[in-house]
Amino acid sequence: MRRGDGMTALSPHLATGRDAASAAAGLVWIELSGPEIDDASRALLGQGVGGVVLFAASIRGVDQLRQLTTELRALASGPLRIAIDHEGGHVARIGAPVTRFPSAMAIGATGSDELARAVGRAAGEELALLGVDVNLAPVLDLAGDARNPSLGARTFGSSPALVARLGAATIRGYQEAGIAATAKHFPGHGRTPVDSHVAVPNVRGGIDALRENDLPPFRAAIAAGVAVVMASHVVYDGLTGGLPATVSAAALHVLLREELGFDGLAITDAMVMRGLTDLRPIDAACVEAVAAGADAVMPMRHHQAAAVERLQAAIESGELPEARVVDALRRAARLDDRLASWRAATLDPASGDLPDPSHLELAQAVARRSLTLVTGSGLLPVSPSTSVAVVEFASRRPSPVEEQIGPAPTVGAALARHLPRVCEVVVTGPDDAGARQAAVEAAAAAELVVLATRDAYLWPEERELVARIAAGDRPTLLVALRSPYDVVALARTTDAIAAYADVPVTLEALAEALIGRRDLPGRLPMELPEGDRPA
Repeated sequence: MRRGDGMTALSPHLATGRDAASAAAGLVWIELSGPEIDDASRALLGQGVGGVVLFAASIRGVDQLRQLTTELRALASGPLRIAIDHEGGHVARIGAPVTRFPSAMAIGATGSDELARAVGRAAGEELALLGVDVNLAPVLDLAGDARNPSLGARTFGSSPALVARLGAATIRGYQEAGIAATAKHFPGHGRTPVDSHVAVPNVRGGIDALRENDLPPFRAAIAAGVAVVMASHVVYDGLTGGLPATVSAAALHVLLREELGFDGLAITDAMVMRGLTDLRPIDAACVEAVAAGADAVMPMRHHQAAAVERLQAAIESGELPEARVVDALRRAARLDDRLASWRAATLDPASGDLPDPSHLELAQAVARRSLTLVTGSGLLPVSPSTSVAVVEFASRRPSPVEEQIGPAPTVGAALARHLPRVCEVVVTGPDDAGARQAAVEAAAAAELVVLATRDAYLWPEERELVARIAAGDRPTLLVALRSPYDVVALARTTDAIAAYADVPVTLEALAEALIGRRDLPGRLPMELPEGDRPA
C-alpha cells in the first residue's frame, strides 16, 4: 500500500490478519452512554474496538461494575482493554466500598516512595477485582502554574525529581497489581495556566526547558516500565510547530519513541477537548493522531462511529500507511501479553473483597502524614469548649475531569464528631446569597473560624468572602482542601494548613489534627510565591 495516492487497492487483510474495518475499530477506545450497553456501543464492540473508558455515568456500584466489565468482554469481538481514571483525591469514578485514597499531591507531601508504591498496588488490586485492567493514572505533570484548574492536587508537586520518583513508584505499584499504568499528559501539561478541556494551551520556553522540567518524570516512568503513555492536547514551543502533541509526530514519534525509547502503547487524551477541537475536526484529528504515532484514540461518545468510519477510509485509501496501523495494533497486542503476564504473577482477583481494611489503613496513613502546617500554629489545638464556625466552600468543579460520585463529606461533619460546639455553613456558589450571609454571621458569633476551601482562588466572589470573614476580629484558620495555592491567594491570617484532598480519611485526619491528636508532619511539595504568603 502506498501512502496518499489512493490508487493501490487494499489487500483483503492487513499484516495483522484484520480487515480495514476491524483494524480501524481496534484503534478506537470508546465511552459508554450510561450504566447499560447501548446499541451503538454494542455494535462498536462487535466491530472490534480496542478499549472502553469508564466514567461515573456508567457506574452504579461495584456489583454492577463487575457485571458490566464481564458483559463488555463477552460482547467484544477481539481483545478489549477496560480503562478508568482512578487517580485518588477528587478524580474518582467509583464510590464506596472502593477505597478513596488521598490525592497525588498528598502523597507528594509525604515524600514517601514506599507509600506511593503501596497506594498504587492497593488501588490496582481493587480495580483488578472489578474487571478493569488499565488505569489512566498517574498524572506526571508538574504543578508548574497554580492557575491551571485542571491539575492542582492531581500532581505530585512542582519538583521534576519528586514527581519522577513518586510517579515511578506509583507505576510500579499499579503494575505489580496487574494493572497497566498510564503516564500522562505527555510531554507535560504543568507549565501553562490553560486547561486543555476548554482552550488551546501553549507551553513556552522551547525544547531545552521541556527536557529540563517536564520530561524527567516521563523518563522515570519509562524506566519503570510504564505500559501506556497519554498524549496531551498542548502546543509546545520548539517541538510541535503549533500543533497539539496529540497530532504531532515530533512529539509522539521523534521525542517519545526515538529520544525517550518508549515502546509501549501511546494513547490520546479525549479527542473532544477544545485544546484539539478548536483547531480541527475530531474525526480528521483521529487520523492525524494515529499517523503521528498514537496507537489508540478516544473520540468519545457522539463521535465514535464517525471516527471509526474515517479511520477505515484512511486505511483503505492509504492515507494511513499499513505499517503504521499494523504497528499500533501490535503494540496493543503486546499490552495484552503484559497484562496476562502480570495477572499470572498476582493473586486471583476473584479472591479479594471490598472494602479492604488494610487499604483503608493505608489511606489513613497517607492522609495523616500529608497534612501540612504552612504557617502559624497558635490556634491549635482547639479546645473542646471552643465554639467553632466552619465555613466550607463546595467544589464548583472547575475542570470537567472531576465528577461527583456521591454525597460530599465536609470538614464540619468530621470536626463535629470531636467537638460539641461546631456550626457549619457550606457555600455552594456565587448565587448562594443565603449561605454567604449565614457564613458571615456564623463567623462573627464563633470563637474560632475555620475556612475550608477547594481551589477558591479561582473565583473572585469566594476570594471576597474569605477576605470579608478574615477581616473580622475572630481568630481564623484557612484549610486548603485541594491546591495549596489557596493559602497564598486567600489567606489573611497567620494560620493555614494544606490538606491536598477532601476524601473522608483526609477530613478525619484533619479533625484529629485540629484537636491535637495528630501532628501536621507534611511538607509542601510545590513552590508557592514567597511574596504572597501571609505574614
